[in-house]
Amino acid sequence: MGIFKRKEKQLEVPEECRDFPIEVDRNTCNREMLVGFRDPATGKLKYAELAYSPEDIEAFKKKYGRDI
Repeated sequence: MGIFKRKEKQLEVPEECRDFPIEVDRNTCNREMLVGFRDPATGKLKYAELAYSPEDIEAFKKKYGRDI
């Protein structure tokens, strides 16, 4: 039923990652994916989360209110 549907809380993008793009790192050996904010200076992902499917990637973007 749609009456009691829980609202998803949108998180603020961390201050240090405001200008960083959201990117995905893929591991070809075991098909794991990490999604997070890419630091252009170091090339590392910050606030990375493990993603098992494209839906997990979309959920990460929706969680922070941003698109790739």
